[in-house]
Amino acid sequence: MDAWQSVALGAGGLASGFLNTLAGGGSVISLPLLEWVTGSAAVANATNRIAILFQNVAAVAGFHTGRAVPFRLALRLVPVALLGALLGAWLAVSIHTKSLRLALSLAVVFVAVSAVVRPPRTPPLRGFSTHVAFLLVGFYIGFLQVGVGFLLLACLAGGLGLDLVRANAAKVFLVLLVTGPTLVIFGMKGQLRLYEGCILSLGNMLGAWLASRLAIERGSAWVRVVVFAAALVAIVKLLLFPSGPG
Repeated sequence: MDAWQSVALGAGGLASGFLNTLAGGGSVISLPLLEWVTGSAAVANATNRIAILFQNVAAVAGFHTGRAVPFRLALRLVPVALLGALLGAWLAVSIHTKSLRLALSLAVVFVAVSAVVRPPRTPPLRGFSTHVAFLLVGFYIGFLQVGVGFLLLACLAGGLGLDLVRANAAKVFLVLLVTGPTLVIFGMKGQLRLYEGCILSLGNMLGAWLASRLAIERGSAWVRVVVFAAALVAIVKLLLFPSGPG
């Protein structure tokens, strides 16, 4: 990896961490960058999680200074979400690369649509429905993770009734606890690039800390435009210009 690629990863990480903490969708910036650097969609999908892990350490620290993290609620949701995440990670390292690239492209389309279209109101989550919802979201975290912030905000704010600040704080804490164990699965398959992941992490952490310290406003027009534009670039990159066989 040359100096320009390192600078691009760091800058992309800053934008990705900011968007992920503010709402979601930051991976539409970091994934194409990682595939460009590593030459592999599978390695990009795995390595991106290193940055997400450290990003959420910074985000949780930022939210915690304002006493915004609902730790008890998030910890109750971790076991079922973690189970789903481990199953999703196992699928991600097992399927063919072309299928993974297609799944990533469809996920990016979901992010682009989510950035510009107001989703339907999430029904209240109670008891069994809460476990099912977070099992499925956990599976998605382990499998792709692209745009998972939108899904978690729908469940935490729409389904469980948290205000946006506490929902964002719970989101980053939950993703932090669930992402770490999935790295073991990706690492066992040799899909993690530690150097690239650490460079991206530096940008992600700075972006996450900045976002967590700002007043979070749902539906900010400029955020939607940036996510949508980045999603379009990512779709073109993943479908039309794959970097390599991996």
